Amino acid sequence: MNHKLIFEAMPYQKTASESYADKITDKIVNAVNEMEKVSIINIPEIVEENHIGQPYYRNTDTRKFGQALMEKTDKEIMINVVVVHHKSKAAFERWLDESIDKYGVKNFVFVGAKTPSIRYPGPSVAEANSIAKEKGVNFGNIFIPDRPDEADRMISKTKSGCRFFTSQVLFEADAALKAIKEYMRKCKANSLQPSKFYLSFAPISSEEDLTFIKWLGAEMSKETESRLKNAENMGQESISAVLELIERILNSNKKDSNAEIGMNIEYVMLHNLELAKELASRINAN
Repeated sequence: MNHKLIFEAMPYQKTASESYADKITDKIVNAVNEMEKVSIINIPEIVEENHIGQPYYRNTDTRKFGQALMEKTDKEIMINVVVVHHKSKAAFERWLDESIDKYGVKNFVFVGAKTPSIRYPGPSVAEANSIAKEKGVNFGNIFIPDRPDEADRMISKTKSGCRFFTSQVLFEADAALKAIKEYMRKCKANSLQPSKFYLSFAPISSEEDLTFIKWLGAEMSKETESRLKNAENMGQESISAVLELIERILNSNKKDSNAEIGMNIEYVMLHNLELAKELASRINAN
């Protein structure tokens, strides 16, 4: 998968009326159709867990949503799925077969356990990778830069067939650059073909966005937070900050690691869709 720039689109809630669902879908379709550099739409699975790890899905089926976007944009889709929430390995395999055969999905991101201490019924990420590898589809896993031993985790996932990693939203560079550098070093030591990285970036336009993005787990320094809060226009300032961050990451990577890096642009909240479109247009994806 040689895409340089991918765009993340959030599925609407299951409780949405048909007219509202169509309105949201069309709004995203119109934005994506104006993003010439974007070649694939990345669709996250929005899922909440109770105290024993049982999932609750507020949003519509990612594949149904993705199919509508695929038909209206002529772009590929990439479906994220929390694999451990499936009722068994066999159930996950049935879901994967259906995704491929019925919905035409060719690209997947397999996500693992939220709470390591809970015994989930579905497959681990490594097991999901092995199942998908046999089916010949393109799949990746999640990259969390500041997680302990992340380079070793990525090496293990690469060995099980992972072709690429998508990151959580980034506002700082150091943890990501350090983990990528260590991963590339370990790939070389293990004679492994390195996986590609899709680093995620998102504009934000309000203090509520800022609070939410930090709650999601994004690292943000006091300096960056102060810069955004004190800006005359937080949305435009966040775009400038992200573009500077991308330039720093790419320059440092070229010098130290030479990993293959693409971008995943998110809007997080629908009111930031136009800002995300602007960010996508200003990224040099050549």
